[in-house]
Amino acid sequence: MTNAMRVAMGLAAAGALAAGAGAKLEDLCDPAAQPQVLGTGYGFCEGPAADGAGNVYFSDGKTNAIHYYEPGKPVALFTGDSFDANGMMFNAKGELVVCEGAAFRVVAFNVKSKQKRVLAGGGATREFNEPNDLTIDLQDGFYFTDPNYRHRGQPPVRKEDAYYVAPDGRVSCVSTVCKKPNGILLTPDNKTLYLADNGGRCIYRYDVTAPGRLANETKWIDLGAGPDGMTLDAQGNLYVACGGVGVKVYAPDGTAIGVLAPGTYASNVVFGGPDFKTLFLTSKDRFLGLPMKVGGIRSLAPRP
Repeated sequence: MTNAMRVAMGLAAAGALAAGAGAKLEDLCDPAAQPQVLGTGYGFCEGPAADGAGNVYFSDGKTNAIHYYEPGKPVALFTGDSFDANGMMFNAKGELVVCEGAAFRVVAFNVKSKQKRVLAGGGATREFNEPNDLTIDLQDGFYFTDPNYRHRGQPPVRKEDAYYVAPDGRVSCVSTVCKKPNGILLTPDNKTLYLADNGGRCIYRYDVTAPGRLANETKWIDLGAGPDGMTLDAQGNLYVACGGVGVKVYAPDGTAIGVLAPGTYASNVVFGGPDFKTLFLTSKDRFLGLPMKVGGIRSLAPRP
């Protein structure tokens, strides 16, 4: 998929925002639908990421593992060599980009060879607290959050903020407002950035004026719960994993739509499956799938 095609998809999604503004929860998901357990027995699942075909990879930071799910098949181990793996996303090259929290770096895996290259951090001198989640732009730069949950007992080395890594590797701090930044997500047109503050129990919204340049910082949603990972559907509705509360859903104008999988612990969410109409949830030691009526935003990875 070319950048021009991705921009066109982003503009189409942006044009659908008004249509999504009046959505009700039953328009998005069958009220009787329950999350299906697709895998269990993990340490703590996080970071679900869909490839171009809708197959989903998810991390287990407690066991330094990344797992792989192809619909209709059992979950399989992708690698056991990703130290404290957390948030993940595919880039346009088809690489799986991973926050390796307690390794203090962000890496990119070639999914065929399973070789990885370091994109940020990981040097002889520790630069970051604990890279947690990321979102990739159309230029192949990326934003990531850097809280410190002390997954391996490490002390902080700097304030917990959000950063942008340009395609040439230059790193810049782009947001300092959060108490404990966690999930981070770009809209497909790359014009809006959402930033989840787990410590402040809220979502911030930014206008993106250029790669790595943010404006009009707005405290957009008070959640009443600690947010973690996020995703968007094709109508622009925002899905926020809120721990034991479930998945809170908000319209493009910030109006609350409702809660999916209430009472189910949700650490992160992503749309996937062949038609991108399954919402996949990571839930402590379980990996779940919830059938949806609406499709989600597509992966940046090329379709096979």
